[in-house]
Amino acid sequence: MHRPRVRDASAVQGVYLTVGLAVAAFFPFLALYLRDDHGLDESQIGVVLALTAAARMVANPIWGHLSDTRIGRLTVLQIGLAGSAAAAFMLNAAAAVPAITLLMVAQAFFMDAQEPNIDAIALEHLGEDRMSDYGRIRGWSSLTYASGCLLFGAILQRFGIRWAMPLYALSTLLVLAWSTTVVRDRPHALERHGRLGSVGAVFRHAPRFWGFLVAAVLVWTAFNAAWNFIGPRIEDQGGGPFLIGLGTALGGVAEVPVMRSSSRLQRRLGLRMVYMAGCIVYGLTFLLWGSVSDPAVLSVLAVFEGIGFSLLFTTGVVVVGRLLPRSLYSTGNAVGQMVSFGIGPILGAGLGGFVYQHLGARTLYLSACVLALGAALVAWFALATPALSEPDVRH
Repeated sequence: MHRPRVRDASAVQGVYLTVGLAVAAFFPFLALYLRDDHGLDESQIGVVLALTAAARMVANPIWGHLSDTRIGRLTVLQIGLAGSAAAAFMLNAAAAVPAITLLMVAQAFFMDAQEPNIDAIALEHLGEDRMSDYGRIRGWSSLTYASGCLLFGAILQRFGIRWAMPLYALSTLLVLAWSTTVVRDRPHALERHGRLGSVGAVFRHAPRFWGFLVAAVLVWTAFNAAWNFIGPRIEDQGGGPFLIGLGTALGGVAEVPVMRSSSRLQRRLGLRMVYMAGCIVYGLTFLLWGSVSDPAVLSVLAVFEGIGFSLLFTTGVVVVGRLLPRSLYSTGNAVGQMVSFGIGPILGAGLGGFVYQHLGARTLYLSACVLALGAALVAWFALATPALSEPDVRH
């Protein structure tokens, strides 16, 4: 059985530790940053986020193909980190909506080179026999995410929300510096890719991937509709950046034990049941967010979002590993994220901003709940194959 070297393990775990800080500076405060620092209303925020999601859709297959077949995963990751940090630094100087949108699109394009390649590096590092242990490594990111949410929430409450993007850019440069400790990979020499390059190869190798993507688009549309406007909802009920940071920190804390135990859950229950559980937890969380008006309670309820995210994200990455050969890991993860963080935000954020502003928060969160529960139903059928639905008896 392949056993990763200790130095390699430390390098990969360090990437997850540092990237958690960058995520903490970006996602919890983004809608509040656009509204309070740049003056965008909810509908405009939804449009901007939808356009950034469209940029991610374009970027994902490009980065995935370059990573797996041309210049390697680590090189693409480092390009993405540098480009994303540069765009984030420039955002504070933007005043007009077109300039803000252009920089957000550029930032999203480069940001999309990061997570799929980090996950592909982790899967390659673990190997086929230890792939279910992905959650144990990914849990390190949740630990620093939780700490970062609390720290950055306090900083932004004290010094102003306009520091959100500089904090993200500095955190991203920290990831870039640590990434130099990772062993540089070489792209895989694949057979002739045929149409659509390595993206086409993913679907030819695993036709069932289509069903998995349908479930993903439903649950991540629901997530983006709900998550992108929980910050404004907390603020509208009398909260602020610190309360937002506290809630997301609690969610991050919940992620750590769930991610670290995800390997046991997947081996005991199978990937299908764990993925469905994540969809159901999300649905119930969104329902509660729409029913509660107290800002402190809304913040505390984010703990359940962390549980749902842990179940879905760790399972989704391992599904890619089970369905595809290692030569297609980056592309498979990129296609998955093209749906999860491309189509999902286009539909969720784009329509969610309009619904939040014109139909109200309750309508938005009830709709998100229905979509998430629908994703659980689709996953029941889409993942009904022995490799995904049966317990992993090898362990």
